Amino acid sequence: MYPRTRRRLQRQTKVQVDPNADLRHIDSFKLSCHDQLQSALFSVLPAEMRDLIYEYVFAEYEDLSNSYNFDTCYRRPDYMAPRITDTALLRTCQLVYNAAWYLPWTSAQHTFFLAQEFRKPSKATNPLQMARTCALIQRLHPNVPGHRKAISHIQVFAQLYRIEQGGLPEVLNIPYFMPRTITITIRHTDIWYWETDEPIHIGSPWVSQCRLPSSVNKLRMQIESLQRKKEQVDCITSRLRNEWCFTRTDDVQLTASNSKSTSEVWKGSSTWQGQRWIRDEDDNEPGVLQFYIVTINFQPEDPIGDAEGHKPRKTSSLETLRVTSEIASRTRINSNKPYLSTREMAEAGVRPDTPASEALRMVQEWQRRSREVMTIGHLTS
Repeated sequence: MYPRTRRRLQRQTKVQVDPNADLRHIDSFKLSCHDQLQSALFSVLPAEMRDLIYEYVFAEYEDLSNSYNFDTCYRRPDYMAPRITDTALLRTCQLVYNAAWYLPWTSAQHTFFLAQEFRKPSKATNPLQMARTCALIQRLHPNVPGHRKAISHIQVFAQLYRIEQGGLPEVLNIPYFMPRTITITIRHTDIWYWETDEPIHIGSPWVSQCRLPSSVNKLRMQIESLQRKKEQVDCITSRLRNEWCFTRTDDVQLTASNSKSTSEVWKGSSTWQGQRWIRDEDDNEPGVLQFYIVTINFQPEDPIGDAEGHKPRKTSSLETLRVTSEIASRTRINSNKPYLSTREMAEAGVRPDTPASEALRMVQEWQRRSREVMTIGHLTS
């Protein structure tokens, strides 16, 4: 084939890549299909059992063959790697497809990062992509009941400055977006002035300004910091549980006063963005920090209580959550050297598994020798 002819054919067959192209095949939902009664899946098992099988098959899982770098702030429990779903079963039978096409979408945990680019994975869901996908599903399946298109869970990781400045409605106000459970996580590195070890404080006005979709039946609020700051986290979450209240678009309020909070301790990297934070390292676990996280569950107010005269809470006067001065003073560390530069560590010959105190000594010794060499060079020049 002549080169000119080949190039012309390539131009004719080239199509624009649509970010939602993988969903366009659900037009086949309208095709006729065989009843498949020769299969025990349809002729023996009841529909309820088939639904359980579908939910198990289409459950998402972490692709550990593509794990996140250990030295990132987004690698954490349940987020060690990108989450994927195996959809091969949908391609085996039109009848299976008709019954379960929505499950890979609705059972997945969709994750949003309201954070700077270097604080999230390279491939992460954003509100614009979600809006396009929701609009596409609605266009292709306008008559499918809403509960079949409702998402079981969304996760939001948010820096405090983004959430306090009104960033959450970017996610909550997406058209045709129907999440059942929302988890909002404020990570240690998302808190105001964590670098200088300032006491934890969280602004509250955004709570009264946002409106949750009416599909939400649970909101999980998570606050995380260092294990050393456990008292601070407990103080903040205790106030948060008793004072905060979220409102849905149908005016139903979600409160946490009658629910129990849960806590967890986990270990992660002390190195991030070229800095190893030795301030809270234990010499027995080089390169590792212990984190403490508390989860508070907000759920709709009891409708029976409303019938007996329950009055909605007022959320317009919420105050900034702060820890007491006594707790702040007890849990703060005065450190002249909270972190070490990984570049300086490499130049000083410090291995990543060197205990914090020894790593600090080696870097300081290297810096002293470097200054001496520079002084001698200046005197002899």
